[in-house]
Amino acid sequence: MKYQLKGENNLDNIIETIFSNRGVRDVDRFINLDESVLCDYSALSNIQVAVELILKHVRNNSKIFVQVDSDCDGYTSAAIIINYLNKVFNHEIDLVWRLQEGKEHGVELKNVPEDTNLVILPDSGSNQIREHRELNEKGIDVLVLDHHECSEESRYGVIVNNQLSPNYKNKNLSGAGVCYKFCQALDKELGLNLADYYLDLAALGNVADIMDVRELETRYLIKKGFENVNNPLFREIVEKQSYSMRGAVNIHTVGFYVAPLINAGIRYGSKELKEQMMRALLEVEEKIYYKKQDKYETLAKATARELSNARSRQNKQRDKSVEGIEDNIQSNNLHQDKVILCNVDGLLGRNLTGLVANQLVRKYKRPVILYRKDKEKGMLSGSARGYEKGEVRDFKKLLLATGLFEYCEGHGNAFGHKFKSEKLDLLRETLNNQLQMDVDHENIYEVDFVLEEKQISDRIIYEINKYKNEWGGKLEEPKIYLKGVGITPRDAKLIGKKNNTLKIHYREGIELVKFFTKQDDFEKMFADGESIYFDAVVKCSVNEYDGKITPQFEIIDIRITDVLYF
Repeated sequence: MKYQLKGENNLDNIIETIFSNRGVRDVDRFINLDESVLCDYSALSNIQVAVELILKHVRNNSKIFVQVDSDCDGYTSAAIIINYLNKVFNHEIDLVWRLQEGKEHGVELKNVPEDTNLVILPDSGSNQIREHRELNEKGIDVLVLDHHECSEESRYGVIVNNQLSPNYKNKNLSGAGVCYKFCQALDKELGLNLADYYLDLAALGNVADIMDVRELETRYLIKKGFENVNNPLFREIVEKQSYSMRGAVNIHTVGFYVAPLINAGIRYGSKELKEQMMRALLEVEEKIYYKKQDKYETLAKATARELSNARSRQNKQRDKSVEGIEDNIQSNNLHQDKVILCNVDGLLGRNLTGLVANQLVRKYKRPVILYRKDKEKGMLSGSARGYEKGEVRDFKKLLLATGLFEYCEGHGNAFGHKFKSEKLDLLRETLNNQLQMDVDHENIYEVDFVLEEKQISDRIIYEINKYKNEWGGKLEEPKIYLKGVGITPRDAKLIGKKNNTLKIHYREGIELVKFFTKQDDFEKMFADGESIYFDAVVKCSVNEYDGKITPQFEIIDIRITDVLYF
């Protein structure tokens, strides 16, 4: 079990050290954000033209088509726009929306209804210049509200994209954030104050798309959005996950317990569930019969429950698929390459490709490219994921620079790709030659502090716990390496309904806990000897139960270093 100290092991200034390790210098300003960190929506290029375009079509009773993009940011982006327009115009506008069947992105011309006058692409479409041109030639206007990187701006549509806006300084705002800003511009034009009602969805989209929450404006908008969760589906998911979230709606809890349910519905839900989820996000008032309990539920409540079930099914299928793919990687020695390129045809459903790629990156600690035969003859396509702790900080940029890809579209370390099958061997050779990394397969934990046993105190736990709502995204929760902790076997036991939570009673009223500990592992570590010494990587928390407050170290990893016999 290896560790790497991020900065100085400064226990005199714990909080300053932690934030400094994450690139934050002015802690007070970072914690106590106000409106001064906001960028004005008017700095987004083309936003006034976009406002005039959409109002022209609404007033002309035009047919408006919204293509919903296939991830949580895409769904929340579309929901913001549709909810806003329906609210302002009393549901009297001629607007239809469509969900993707799988993990496709952007608009396909065949899916645009014939009588459409305006196509809106929230969280997608910046790079679809050919489609913009063909729609334009048919007399159909195009409005893109997006945040993805783009090599050139389309001349055939109105593009509002923070990446393409030189005067808009925040490049870490997701599609839902851009849609929220667009609603602010509509508010100004219409003399309303409605956009902020949908800030909860904008916050959810930004967290789900893993925007850099060290960006002050993005962080401020997320915090404000989570102060008032208005959307009924969002509220019901929070209620459904209340035990895991411990009553806190913040960047960490939403990222781990809300966004994954929505993404599971998109990846693994049926067409009916996806449409039901979108209707719930659109605040449709509807009752659903729950046969198991012989009662009717609100649409939002029923959807939250079904999304939880979908995620359980997804994770089971994901784990099963990972086993088969790992066999393929090992048997073909793909893990010896600097980048794992693996054929997943027949091993993995398209909708789970990105999810499984993430798993493989964590296991093999290197970038991963998963591919299968594309519907276009002679082409391979799929998902790629970068390893952010490796030498390559922007994997997409690296792949595009090889000149071997037809496209790589998405974020720097999470994107879809396509390349010619005949270039597979050359791609593998090129990446092996370009990258210098030697991969260490043992986990190396980046920690903020290393504590010898004499330095361990509840003060450290309490001080770090005060900032529990600040962590999440790229502002990682603090980790500590404990060295040479000594206990007796009677200090450790397994507790809980499933008898799988390790609890260690330590001095000064401090507890160490480790969830999901197997009986066999427990016995190997604590069943022998008079004194047991261990090292551990931990997080800090304070447990409140039955009126008792107990400072805890939550164990991430543990290693027995010595056992003494008398």
